Amino acid sequence: MHSIKVEQVMTKNPITVAPSVTVVETAKKMIESDIGGLPVVGDDGGLLGIVTESDLIVHDSDVKFPSFVHFLAGYVFVPGSLKKFDEKFRRAVGNTAGDVMTKDVVTVDASETVEDVATKMSENKMKRFPVVKEGELVGIITMKDIVRLISRDIPVVSED
Repeated sequence: MHSIKVEQVMTKNPITVAPSVTVVETAKKMIESDIGGLPVVGDDGGLLGIVTESDLIVHDSDVKFPSFVHFLAGYVFVPGSLKKFDEKFRRAVGNTAGDVMTKDVVTVDASETVEDVATKMSENKMKRFPVVKEGELVGIITMKDIVRLISRDIPVVSED
């Protein structure tokens, strides 16, 4: 697996959605295509974000108000809780892919090795990465792609 490049295993021309596509249509597209995430692209084809199954679950979940402590005459919010609340609230009330997408997308380059991507997946606890080449979205690589590759490379031979 050391010398195999991402561009050799990735899904080329991935299914994408525009930021204006509704959450319902995004979910339908994911189910119909049997995929767990869709890159969100602008009119120019540029990568804006990614919508995953997790993003859609957050959209349909209860939003907890941020944690705070009553201190003297005011309230002090627990560090980080306002940002988490803002993000979850935005996703919970969002109506479009652009509303619920993850904006800080971790991408991989088409020239990276599959081994490096597998390591990134493990370290970041992520199942898929959009693939870019010279800054342009050219594909997507998923855990399933890597497992498929492993299954072809490991011979199944009886030791008897």
